[in-house]
Amino acid sequence: MIKSYTFRIFTLRFLFSLVFVSILIHSADLYARAGGGGGGDYGGGNGDGGDLIGIIIYILMMLPFPWNIITIGVILFFAYWGNKKAKQQTVLNQLPTYQITDRQKTVEKYFLENPAFNIDEFKSKVRRAFIQIQEAWMLKDMKNVRKYISDGMYQRMNIQFKMMNILEQKNIIENLLVKNIVIDKIEYDGKFDIIHVAIHASIVDRFISSKYPHLSKGGAEEFVEYWSFIKKRGITEKNLYNTQNCPKCGAELPHNAGDVSQCSFCKTYTNLGDYDWILSEITQAEDYINTSAKTSKESSLSTKINSLIQSDESFSIQNIEDKASNGYLQIITSKVLKDASIMRRFVSNTLYEKLQYFEPENMVFNRIFLNDVTLIGAYQNENQNTLAVAIKSSYQRVLLENERAILIDPVMLTLTEIVLMSRDIQAQNAKGSLYAHVCPVCAGPLKDTSDIHCQYCGSELNSTKNEWIITAVFNVSEYRNYQNQYQDNIVAGIDIGKLDNLYDVRDYAFNNVLVVLAADRNFEMQEMEMAQKLAKKWGYQTERIQPMFEMAKNKSLVIRMPEDMKKRIKIFKLMNKAAAIDGFISEEEKLLLENVQQKYLQQNYS
Repeated sequence: MIKSYTFRIFTLRFLFSLVFVSILIHSADLYARAGGGGGGDYGGGNGDGGDLIGIIIYILMMLPFPWNIITIGVILFFAYWGNKKAKQQTVLNQLPTYQITDRQKTVEKYFLENPAFNIDEFKSKVRRAFIQIQEAWMLKDMKNVRKYISDGMYQRMNIQFKMMNILEQKNIIENLLVKNIVIDKIEYDGKFDIIHVAIHASIVDRFISSKYPHLSKGGAEEFVEYWSFIKKRGITEKNLYNTQNCPKCGAELPHNAGDVSQCSFCKTYTNLGDYDWILSEITQAEDYINTSAKTSKESSLSTKINSLIQSDESFSIQNIEDKASNGYLQIITSKVLKDASIMRRFVSNTLYEKLQYFEPENMVFNRIFLNDVTLIGAYQNENQNTLAVAIKSSYQRVLLENERAILIDPVMLTLTEIVLMSRDIQAQNAKGSLYAHVCPVCAGPLKDTSDIHCQYCGSELNSTKNEWIITAVFNVSEYRNYQNQYQDNIVAGIDIGKLDNLYDVRDYAFNNVLVVLAADRNFEMQEMEMAQKLAKKWGYQTERIQPMFEMAKNKSLVIRMPEDMKKRIKIFKLMNKAAAIDGFISEEEKLLLENVQQKYLQQNYS
């Protein structure tokens, strides 16, 4: 009887211990996935080793032999399994390999509903667009591709051209090879269809400055980018990619289209998705995977926003993101060129008063790219709809002083800002786009001037009565304060913190460690071996991250940091260890670390 009772007690203790341990292990796994991997060492642990030892000691004291040994064995098995599982759940392990294939499940519905859709013809357009845009980029002249790129895409390239002209740069592109084009997914957005395409390509890409040779860089690279094409649903394609003629009247399109893609005869706009697929977004692989994974879980977001904006017949989320990126870059251009007229009509009077005063330093961008543009929230009061768009950019600044170009940022850095776009609920459907330099009230052409009234109809151009106008630009902390202040007005939204949660501390740290290792313009065998060892310990699949080694050699990687300050500190510690791995910290590495510390650890971005 006593033995039976004792056995039952032991059994209960054993089961209790398993439940207790499983809870602890599960909690530790969650912590690891949320950003605990790496801790302060290269070992790849999550900082919970002491907890595990404590659990084992507890079991040894709690249970007699052999129950304690059996329980500890179970603990170690689940700890190993949980750690292995956590290691695989990172963005870098989700990056596409170069053997990517069409995800038929995501496009099957579209094919069934659109039997006339020719996938081979569409991919041919994508290939042609990709090659022609690279050529146009090299020539710094978008006239041949303006007809099928959105206004926002045009501004992304146009601002870089302006910076390149100031720095007397040119971009030489050679050995361009498109290896694969696949359809990743198809979305329905208001009255528009969007096809997201993965493009696998290789290229020799060299930036050359005749005036500032130290700004020259480049080399061979292989990459995957995601290009998004938009078209109004149900229209018959007119194929803008193989002709220079207007899709409506047949007249030859102007060769100096510039900011506006419009026929000179019938005044038709070619790049609104009325006649063919239009390129509206280019997203880097890691940003595409990270953002889409998070926003896809908010299935009601697009539905709520599209139902909110019923008064705007031309509204789509992709179009509002395009307008936001366009307006945002107009603001950036104004700051660099110290010309407030560039942004005047795109911002509210209140915001203009804040932005019209410029810093005295002569600062330009050696590089500035938009990595990702994502609509993350919608707000509504009695009179207005307001949309929040998160814009992630990569940039490198240069200070021009006494005929010298001094790098402010030794490497490319990232920044996330939130743009608020507002429009009156009772606003009329626009006859033209302000962002295409056309009056939304009368469709009259607009000149580059600080005048905010149309010269034809006298309408106020930067009024929310007529168009989506930028009313605020926030950093992350300011946007969180805005969210808290206007909680009652939120219709739909994504927590800004969710946008980078899929990035594990390891993802950020591994990327940034590679940047540090290559900071002295070398990525030698010792650094390569260390990077490979670190990748193995952190559970990265070699085929997924191999291109990152080449990018490190070419100094093409961008410093990435999460919004969470605790994570930033962990990552920075790892970057310091990487810099000292060869026994000393070079001047280039020291400058990089100081720059990162100033940018990400001393400012209030969290």
